[in-house]
Amino acid sequence: MQPIHALALLLAFAPQQMPAPIPTQPPPVMATPPLAPLPSDTLNNGPCLDSPRAVPLVLQAPVIVGNQIVRIDKVVSTDSMMPGEVIGFLYTLQDGTTWLGQRTSNYMSAADSRAINLVLAASRLPADTETAFPPQMRYGVATHYRQFFPVQVQASALPALRVRIDPCVAWPSGVQLPDPRF
Repeated sequence: MQPIHALALLLAFAPQQMPAPIPTQPPPVMATPPLAPLPSDTLNNGPCLDSPRAVPLVLQAPVIVGNQIVRIDKVVSTDSMMPGEVIGFLYTLQDGTTWLGQRTSNYMSAADSRAINLVLAASRLPADTETAFPPQMRYGVATHYRQFFPVQVQASALPALRVRIDPCVAWPSGVQLPDPRF
């Protein structure tokens, strides 16, 4: 008597597959209204995916057109072991002000935090007393501290801070911003 192989047993007792019935009529096509295409450089994707905010969203309250982001630039460390390491973002609002923010917490390291805090300390507005980004989480609980600070970045200070500013994404000129309330 020959030994029975496990594969032969599985094949012998496997349920027989019935062929799927071929539909006699095509499925109904749902009509969808055409959507106006958004320029691809305005979406929250691509080079600014790890930015906490996107173009053309509002940076922070109040929700008005002047607080909408029209441009995001990357703050890139020139003194890191990883060439081109993004340590934060500069947000230019519709009203012309510039704000500094960190990357999302999933992408931040201790070295990145130290580097972006140097940029904040050197570029903060005189009326602003913050010189370092406060923690966003403490013991797993959100702190709800401010995470964006108004700054004036001088191009002459960038080499001393060991950073450069690279363009990331911008709202197309001549295209009206959407209503931020919707």
